[in-house]
Amino acid sequence: MSGLATPRHANAVTQHARLLGYQYVYTVRPPQDTSDPIGYALGIAAGLGVAAIVVYDLAQVDDQPARVCEDFDLETVCPATTWAKVACPAIAETGAA
Repeated sequence: MSGLATPRHANAVTQHARLLGYQYVYTVRPPQDTSDPIGYALGIAAGLGVAAIVVYDLAQVDDQPARVCEDFDLETVCPATTWAKVACPAIAETGAA
């Protein structure tokens, strides 16, 4: 998605993650023939047990931060924003058994 800016964006993501105190683990580049590149990346993130996903901008997640925040915090470099993981109410709070 970043085209010619890919190296610059990748560097900015790595630096941003480290500045926020995250241990940078991996950059996911889904195969071009993947029908759901966001789902592909989310699956890898879940397998790695990461706390947050850092992207250059919301275009990297098809302007769908809520999709990422179902399971992870989302950090964007531009603009520098934190999108918090959706909090699920505890079972005791909902009365569900």
